[in-house]
Amino acid sequence: MKPEVGKKKQVAGMLYGLAAGLAFALFAWGIDFILLTAAHGAYSWVKFVPGLVICALSGALVGWLTIRLQNTLLGILFWLALGLLFSQLIQWLPIRVAPQLIGWFNPALGDYLKYPYFPEFNQSVWFGFAVVALVGILCGLLENILIDQALFSRGNTSLIVPLVVSAMAFSLAGNTGDSLFNRHFRESIQIVDELIQFSLDNAGAEIPVDIARKMHLGALSPVKDVIVPERKLTLSNYDQYLGHIDILVDFQGKWVKCTTIYNQVTFCKLVFETPWIRYSGFMKVAIAENPMAAIHDIN
Repeated sequence: MKPEVGKKKQVAGMLYGLAAGLAFALFAWGIDFILLTAAHGAYSWVKFVPGLVICALSGALVGWLTIRLQNTLLGILFWLALGLLFSQLIQWLPIRVAPQLIGWFNPALGDYLKYPYFPEFNQSVWFGFAVVALVGILCGLLENILIDQALFSRGNTSLIVPLVVSAMAFSLAGNTGDSLFNRHFRESIQIVDELIQFSLDNAGAEIPVDIARKMHLGALSPVKDVIVPERKLTLSNYDQYLGHIDILVDFQGKWVKCTTIYNQVTFCKLVFETPWIRYSGFMKVAIAENPMAAIHDIN
């Protein structure tokens, strides 16, 4: 093989893997980022940005190595390893990385966010790995074939075909990854945000009883005095089945925790004000001088 042809193949392989990584990140966390931002989610980018960087770099590396080494078995092993990495990121980013990154930008909130990992989650992780691994094996087997066909084709856009194939395959895998954890957390945030917006839109209006019950408007009754349009919502806690999920809402320094049961808001309560007082070095002094600074038990 001529050196220039080999270099072109390696570049094409790198782009092939890059397309796979970018597509996976976009569908696993990018759509989540967009929807959370629309629902007033706080730090909605903390999964997407690191996920995008890791997936893009690792995908490009695997695509390049597969072409560079020209070994089918090694190529499949590389793509399997990529699938394992992606499947770990599915649970690692929302449960481990997200609260850590939030803590860097907001130490008080970061200390509060202690997300548990339950043994029941292992089944979802392995299912995610099975899906991503299957897609990875398919892309690994097709990489050399598709790139050879593209490079020896006379069409100027022939390289688009292998990139589209890898991107489409990993977009499906990414969508599966989103459904395992992110979608459960996101839908609870969305339903709480929708309820708050409904309350704001109908402030002072007489709402029919049946509509109020359908919207579970009564859940906001204990905190109706602190509701303002400016708000930020954050995942607070969840159970092992992701059916019981708590959402923390920041109304300009007044923090409310809303509990959802299978995407139905059941009740909301004021938990604390100015949370940085609870975690700062002068916490004990501040609370001693003003016991009402901490309104309720944080848990």
